[in-house]
Amino acid sequence: MIVEETKPVSSNRRVSIAPLLVGGLFLVVMGQTIYQDVYPQNRWLVLILIFLGMLSFGLAAYMMAKHRPPPLLVRIASYLSHMLDVSTDQLILLLLAPCFGLLTALAAGDALKAINLSVSLVAWLLAIIFVLAGSYKPGGQPMLGFDRQDLFIITGIFLFAFVLRALIIGSIPTTLSGDEGSAGLMAIKFLNGEADNIFTVGWFSFPTLFFALQSFGIVALGQTAAGLRIFSAFGGAFTVVGVYFLARTLFGRTTAILAAIFLSAFHYHIHFSRIGLNNIWDGLFAVMVMGGLWHGWKSGSRTSFIISGLALGLGQYFYVSIRIFPLLLLIWAVLAYFFDRERFKQRFADLILAAYIAIVVVSPLIFFFLRHPQEFNAPLQRVTIFDGWLDLMVRIQGKSMLHIIWDQMINSALGFTHLPLRHWYNPGSPLLLAAAAGLFLLGLIWLLIRPGLGQMLVVLPIAAVIIAGGFSQDAPASQRYVLAVPMVAILVAVPLAQTTRWLGENWPRHRNIVLASLIVFMTWLVINDLRYYFFEVYDHYILGGVNTLVATEVAHYLDSQERD
Repeated sequence: MIVEETKPVSSNRRVSIAPLLVGGLFLVVMGQTIYQDVYPQNRWLVLILIFLGMLSFGLAAYMMAKHRPPPLLVRIASYLSHMLDVSTDQLILLLLAPCFGLLTALAAGDALKAINLSVSLVAWLLAIIFVLAGSYKPGGQPMLGFDRQDLFIITGIFLFAFVLRALIIGSIPTTLSGDEGSAGLMAIKFLNGEADNIFTVGWFSFPTLFFALQSFGIVALGQTAAGLRIFSAFGGAFTVVGVYFLARTLFGRTTAILAAIFLSAFHYHIHFSRIGLNNIWDGLFAVMVMGGLWHGWKSGSRTSFIISGLALGLGQYFYVSIRIFPLLLLIWAVLAYFFDRERFKQRFADLILAAYIAIVVVSPLIFFFLRHPQEFNAPLQRVTIFDGWLDLMVRIQGKSMLHIIWDQMINSALGFTHLPLRHWYNPGSPLLLAAAAGLFLLGLIWLLIRPGLGQMLVVLPIAAVIIAGGFSQDAPASQRYVLAVPMVAILVAVPLAQTTRWLGENWPRHRNIVLASLIVFMTWLVINDLRYYFFEVYDHYILGGVNTLVATEVAHYLDSQERD
């Protein structure tokens, strides 16, 4: 009897086989696990995933037996790998990632209770791990490129911002709004076992991931206003750090410090960081998307593009204003193609991979919204002018529809500097107080005089808020400015930083005086906003209105009666 000796698989080929084996194994096993439990109308999708897993595993077995992959697949894989600037192993991971994204959605289902929680979470983590590992490329400048001085500044700014947002957070705002209460009740469902699915929607058609994370604050601080709101305080403080990163990447350290300090004390940003809702998080994801994109664009760092795509995908699980970002990024990419075509060609693979990462990360939610488009549209339908509001205004004002839409855009623009904000936060003032508003306008002028792709990343979110305001009711509605606020802080800082730099260069012997003047002015600017928010706003502003004030007082009374 002759025994044929099996040839050893080369180390390079063994590595290529590994993602096929592992990916195929997980797809088949997890698909089989959930097949009987998923909705009957979705079982054919599970069968497709199982088939793809078997195909992946079978291809690995073929390569082990034949000691080479099929020639046609080699040509296809080589072309795609070259186009995306990844290895063949990474290409396999990239192709498997959306399969696990779909598996996540199928295992999660649509209800607040997941069909199979373990499979949904593991599949989502595998999708993210596969797409990140498949996209990674060493080289380029390190992400952030911060030195010790930057880390020291960031730590100090974060602590300063967090204290301003977390201190007596249960008492300011002075009332607990009905929307906060509804969000809190949704979070409590995750604590008492009524909900565990983070890939569906809950109260007000918002994705449930936010409520699941919000529940940790309730675990730490109890079922109190502070417990409900503390997660937002972290979101606001991290946004300040993100603004430092974005401004540092765009304009340098001085602008970054000034922008972060201003945002730390900005009355509007403090307010939305102290209420138990998901609005504030959109600003954090916005600056991480823009910062990662611009750092990667300048340096060629694939890691920066990865962070940009990851932030864009995760941001879709929070507030709805971030949904406009894919369109803004597409506009920016078109501008980049026309104004810096050579670099666009160099970064094309990075841009594609960043977009692909975002799609994979949010793919479970995409699948949910494809089956339930009304849930995707619900937040937009609540504020659109096309639900009868526009027709009513035409009759009342006697103007054309286009005229009213234009007026709405003008009001949205004036909400930054002149018109008092409305709705969720109506302190009786515009977004910016007088001095900051003047700096903001000067910053806009400076950017318009010196346009560039980096400057467009700052301007586009602001323009989006203004244009979107034209098609939503009652501009300027305060909650629609959250996305643009980090960019506003940067624009406030730009004229100060540029003036300081210019004076320092032209009057070097008086540089210390210039610096001292800047410190005094920034201190005054910070104190002005802090005084306004903590000592003036609540003299006339009630979060949620008079009914909420009455309900809050009744709740305090009942709570004291129970203690007695």
